[in-house]
Parts: sequence; C-alpha cells; structure tokens
Amino acid sequence: MLRNILRFVGTMRQIQKTGIGRLSAYCGAVSAGCGAGAGIAWLHGGRLDEVAHTIVNALATVSGIICDGAKPSCAAKIAASVDAGILGFLMYERGQQFFSGDGIVTKGVENTINNIGRLGRDGMRETDKEIIRIMMGE
Repeated sequence: MLRNILRFVGTMRQIQKTGIGRLSAYCGAVSAGCGAGAGIAWLHGGRLDEVAHTIVNALATVSGIICDGAKPSCAAKIAASVDAGILGFLMYERGQQFFSGDGIVTKGVENTINNIGRLGRDGMRETDKEIIRIMMGE
C-alpha cells in the first residue's frame, strides 16, 4: 500500500512539474504538496473527482510560492504546500472548492495544471532573473 501511494504522489507531482520545465522560479515543493494532498484524497477512498478537486484547491491556495534557492526556507515551503494539499482535500470533503475564474483556476484539473505550467515556464522568467540579481546583491 505504501509503495502504491508513493508512486501515486510522485506521479501527481510529475504531472504538475512537466509543463513548468527544468528550471523555474516556481517552487517545486508546491507540486509535491499538492501531490501529497491528492494522495490523502486517494487514501480516503477518493476517486478522480475528489483527487482532481483536491489538486485544484491546493494549487489555487499556494501557486504563487517562488523558489529563491534558499534551502533553509524550503522546509517551510514544503510544510505550507503539504498543508495546502490537506486543506484542498478538506475543502472538497466539506463541499467547498475554487471555481473556474477564481484566479488561475480554470474548468478542469488538466487546464488548471496547464495554467500552472504556463505560470512557471513563462511567467516566472523575469522573476527568476530578479531573484538572481537580489541574491547577487545588485
């Protein structure tokens, strides 16, 4: 069971990360945290609908976290992302969810994940450059 859930969570993370690309200012912990929330939904007997809504709810909550290369803050970003994954599941369990038009959320989990890919791949280009300038003391 544990092996299956770890594969599932890893797959959810990879699906989200694929559109972003290898290097981005978009925090990879967000994808992992949302994947953890999806895994929790699955462990609770959730099917595609529950898992999809959990992912969308989690992404709507923490999709703006940036990676600044500061490893000490990664643990906090991971914790916040996992918390968002759990919150995403609990929201759906209680009949609450984000809808298309709520920020970057679009109808369908695939479309919302595509928006995250676009945000991480295209939208974070200048952010990445600015983070590097800040870290260099410019």
